[in-house]
Amino acid sequence: MGQRRGDTHCTVEFVVLFDYFTNRVERTILDGKFTKDRVDIILRAAQRRFASFSYSKVTMDEVAEDIGMAKASLYYYFPTKEAIFRSVVQHEQAEFLRQANDTLRQKHSTDVKLLEYVRLRLKLAERLHNLSHIHQQGWHDIKPIFKDLFAAFVQQEVRCVTQILQEGKKNGEFHVEHPQKTALMIVHALQGLHMRFFRGYDQHETTESDCAMFEQEILHFVNIVLHGILKIK
Repeated sequence: MGQRRGDTHCTVEFVVLFDYFTNRVERTILDGKFTKDRVDIILRAAQRRFASFSYSKVTMDEVAEDIGMAKASLYYYFPTKEAIFRSVVQHEQAEFLRQANDTLRQKHSTDVKLLEYVRLRLKLAERLHNLSHIHQQGWHDIKPIFKDLFAAFVQQEVRCVTQILQEGKKNGEFHVEHPQKTALMIVHALQGLHMRFFRGYDQHETTESDCAMFEQEILHFVNIVLHGILKIK
């Protein structure tokens, strides 16, 4: 028997609706990818600007001009310069956590993992220092931004270090009664050392020699944590 007219009509309606929703889904995916690509381009341009000059000296006009975007379009993605800076810092934090988690998955001893974590954190601190140009503009301009962003970031750091200490305790490599409390102490101590160093150079440029000395100081601190100062009799 031939297909009835009503059935044909329903089939056509179904095909039309299917094509409509398929196109909507594809368009949504493409729009999302387009938005992500544009955001990435903006963040890369802003990162170069912040690293070359300083937060206070960079303008939205300059970022828009660098990528050939109308200022109004830039405001569509980021309503303020602070919003761009926050996103740049968050991108750096996310990349650090990705690398730190990769380190945790490596088949190394836990003391090596802790040292690698600290080296990655040194690199993060250096990149953030270059972005903010603290020594040029003064800490007060960006302190609220960093304070807010690092409130949640610290908790993620503590989880990473706690995982290392727990693994070392389980393997018999570390003698640590409270891994989480110890991790919090280590993270806070590293933050304090970083802060003291960068604020100490508020008035002039840091040199490679300064950074090398600071790195040695940080690694010395970690070695004290790993080996202690109590002489074993």
